Amino acid sequence: MDKRRTLTESALLLLVSLFVMISQGVAAQQVIYLLTAVFLMGIGFLLPKSVNWILILSTMPLCYWWPDIAYYLPPLLRILSMPNKRFEAATFFVYSATLLLLPLSAYQGIIVMLLAISLYLRQNDRAMTTLGQDFLASTDDHWEKQQQLALQNKQLLDSHETQLALQIAEERNRIARDIHDNVGHLLSRALLQIGALETINQEPVLEEPLAQLKQTVDTGMDHIRLSVHDLHADSLSFAEAFQNLLMIEHLCPVEIQGSLFTDLTDKQHNCLSMVIKEALTNTLKHSQATLLTFHFKTLPAFYRLQIRNNGIITNEQYPPKTGIGLQTIQQRIRLINGQVHIAQTDTHFQLTITIPKEPTK
Repeated sequence: MDKRRTLTESALLLLVSLFVMISQGVAAQQVIYLLTAVFLMGIGFLLPKSVNWILILSTMPLCYWWPDIAYYLPPLLRILSMPNKRFEAATFFVYSATLLLLPLSAYQGIIVMLLAISLYLRQNDRAMTTLGQDFLASTDDHWEKQQQLALQNKQLLDSHETQLALQIAEERNRIARDIHDNVGHLLSRALLQIGALETINQEPVLEEPLAQLKQTVDTGMDHIRLSVHDLHADSLSFAEAFQNLLMIEHLCPVEIQGSLFTDLTDKQHNCLSMVIKEALTNTLKHSQATLLTFHFKTLPAFYRLQIRNNGIITNEQYPPKTGIGLQTIQQRIRLINGQVHIAQTDTHFQLTITIPKEPTK
């Protein structure tokens, strides 16, 4: 509850109670009653909720001893810390019953009314506090849902980008194959035909044009080779691509166990290369590993790759089950109908990736 509002309302009730008491006459002992009431209110404000019942019970014999203390029951009810609504209502009825047994003549009704006002203020304060807590909880829940939505959108975007990258790589490979198989074959035939023409040519005047034509076709052939090489750069064998990744990342010592995969499809090759790069990057950024192990195994129906490091395992490296890097790896492997399994201890982290075999083109 708001302590400032509680103190303000209690002070107002104290002033009203004082006015009601002195309206029937002023006496010196009223100062003692006022100071006693202020003292009790201070104790009630500071005491924890669990022991306030002691103060409530002690005020009852005090009211029978000094009946005028009962005038200050409303501010005391307002300022006391109480655990719940039932306790507040019970205190209200106890104080009201106490008032009815005291010789306060016509002022009993006024004090009971002030007690009712005090109870209402307490109930209203509690309701406002509950509303505030509900609002904060709703705000936190809304923020959490926004973060979850943002994370889901990012994962969806990453998945879309991964799939798009695989499609682009496959299309580049197809174009490279078409150029190599069709245009390259035609240019090779043209070079052979020009060579044959040079052999059977009997006209000196045609020697230079034929040589220039051969040079032009040969230059075109070189350009085609370069273009195909650039387009087909992603089509290196898996072993070559894997070695290139190791050289680029500048990692800790690497141990390779088993034989690298040789019959991957283009889609599997591209996706697995991306996954290995993601794993290498995460190990480099978030681990102090002194050894990174790749275990390749080719089984009758699928390929299995285990990536293991002995670095310091932190939540930043691979947050259990929820890390963005790990989810990206899982999404990419799912695109090729594979599975990812995680094994994590205090001394190592291991990813086991399995992908089914597919007929290569």
